[in-house]
Order: sequence, then structure tokens, then C-alpha cells
Amino acid sequence: MQETDETLVVGHRNSRSEDEGATRDMISNEPNVNTAKAQIDFDPFCLNSFLTFRYVVDANAEWKPGFRPRWPTAEADNDVDVTTSGELLEALRVLVNRAVERQPVGLLLGGGIDSAILAALLPRGTPAYTVRFQAEQPVDESPSAARYAKRCGLPHRVVTVTWEDYEERVDWLMRQKRSPLHPAEVALALAACVAKADGVEALLVGNGADTRFGGLDRLLSRDWTLEEFVQRYTFVEPSPVLAELHSMRDVFEEYVRGQTVDVSAFLRQVHDPGLRQAFENAVQAAGCVYVAPYESLALAGPLDLVRVRRGEPKYLLREIFTQLFPGLPLAKKVAFARPMDSWMQFWTGPTRPEFKRGIIAGSFSGEQKWLLYCLERFMTMVESE
Repeated sequence: MQETDETLVVGHRNSRSEDEGATRDMISNEPNVNTAKAQIDFDPFCLNSFLTFRYVVDANAEWKPGFRPRWPTAEADNDVDVTTSGELLEALRVLVNRAVERQPVGLLLGGGIDSAILAALLPRGTPAYTVRFQAEQPVDESPSAARYAKRCGLPHRVVTVTWEDYEERVDWLMRQKRSPLHPAEVALALAACVAKADGVEALLVGNGADTRFGGLDRLLSRDWTLEEFVQRYTFVEPSPVLAELHSMRDVFEEYVRGQTVDVSAFLRQVHDPGLRQAFENAVQAAGCVYVAPYESLALAGPLDLVRVRRGEPKYLLREIFTQLFPGLPLAKKVAFARPMDSWMQFWTGPTRPEFKRGIIAGSFSGEQKWLLYCLERFMTMVESE
């Protein structure tokens, strides 16, 4: 494969006006108009947990008797401790080389420094894949990713993802996961499917760097009381939307130290498994082996919050990036942004009896709408099978 960018559209290629019309037509409450008593009594813990954390935090919880979410298979207790950027770089080299020796690998390459570092450690000619969303004014990471790929000699493919792709594949992924989906999951799975078709057996991802090395700087930006952190972190507050509530407060309380929350520990032990579950499900559903080198590493000792709070998030990784990409400015942090505000703008809210009546969909962000939409769709799918 030549060292050039190649754009691959998975799904339908539409103009912007066609996208908007298609989204309006496809996001409908019609499959979920059941306002009678639910056929299955879903565990309120699972519903409340999914809206709060984007996944079910208890590995033993069941949506219904005998129907348990698939928990991540990656082991979190075999971490290699690192202290300096040199130790971290050497540990990454070992993990990347180990993956390369075992099977043909590819890289999910974004616009940030985490996957860029992995790109620099891979052999030249290793294929790299970047997701680009087709929507109105999406965040596009592909130009930055293309620069990294060219610098490292990696053939680069841009996988364009549409709302139709989400609509067509959401149920497939929910069946694999036995849970509703993270907003990024369909896009990740499509990129993995393209890689698999190219002969890739294992897909490397940069997941785990943020939670382990101080990347979520807005959550780490200050000390939070319990009440403040619960309000700040919760993705969708269940009380205004669910008919039956189950408090998630005890999950947060476990990380209270004195008057404040140990955010670093919370991110590693609560936030990280949910992301791991989503990434792993997406990659494995495509038939690839999931390889996340950062998830096998841990910072020995406490995170230097002073450095993070003065504008140096992931300070060890920033040092590595500067070493591997001399002369290239540090990339501005860009989250894996999904265009849910555009795609979900016409969704009018859930109608199943597990939800309260009269929910005003317009009061939620696009990401929040996706979580509500996906949770409702998941329950309807489970009932129909």
C-alpha cells in the first residue's frame, strides 16, 4: 500500500442536505411507541448506571435474569509501573513490538499525541486508520492524523462514517456487548472492519493514556467535593428521566478522601473500564484482536496535579512526543468528537414505560440524547428476541 491518504466511505455518500433529511427520517420513535407495561422488568440498577457512567459498573449486574453485560477481558491488575518519560517510552516499545511479532497489526490513528506516539513506534508500512464523520461541521482529526502517518511512513486510510452506519449497525454491536453503546462505538467498529478487510489481525489503539497519565485535565483541574463531582461527572442525571431510580452515590463515595474526591483513582477504576469495554467490543466485533498498550501501564506514585493544572496534561507523553516528533508542535487536544448534536437534533425523546412521561428532548445535548435513545433501543431489542 502506498504512503498516501485514501478515503473510504462506509455506508451512504450523501450531500449535507440529504444527510439532514435522512437523519430526520431515520431518528424516529416509531419502533419504541409502547406505552403499556414493559414485557421485561429490567434491573433499575443497570438503567441508572448506564445513564450515569455510560456502562454498567457492576460486573455481576444483570439487565434481566441471566442477561449480563460482557465485561472487558483486559486485565487491569498486571500493569507495568513507570516513573519517567524514558521508562514509559521503553515500556511502550516493548508492548508495541510484542504485538507486531504476534500478528499483522494496524493502528487506529487520531489527531492527538497518544496514537501519534504509537505510530512512531510501529514499523514503516503499518496501516493506519482514522475516522471522519459525515455531518454538518464535524470535528475532523484526519488532517493531523495524516501528518503523523506521513512522518512515520504509515499508509493512511480515512474511514468516513455516516448516521446511516450507526442506524444499520447499532443492534449488531449491542448484541455483542449485551448492553447499549458508547457514542463512539459504531465508528470504532467500522474502522476495525476496514482494517480487518485489509488483512489486519490486531488493531492498536491509544485508549488508556488519558485516564492513567493525566489527560482528562478538566476533571483534574481542581479539588471537588462529593456533591460537586457527582454533578460534574454524571453523563445523564437519571432522576428527571427514569421512572424507577437507583442511587449511584455509593460508587462515587468510595473515592472520597477527607473532604474531596480522589479523581485520579476514580478515573482509573471507574471511568477507564467503561471505555475499555466500548473499545474492546468495537474492535473484537470486527474480528480483530484489541491491543491497547497504555492500558498495560501505570504511573508509579501520584499524578503531578501541579503540572496538569498549570497546563501540562499528560506531561510524560508530551515529553515523548517532543522527542519522537522534533519540530512538530504539540497537537491541541481534540476529543474523539461525534456529531451527535447534528444527528440527534430531530429525536423527540423516549416513550417506553421505563422513562418518565413528558421528557423534553431539547433540554439534552446530542451525546445525552444518544445515551437515552440507545438505552431505549436496547431494551426494545432485548424484548423482541
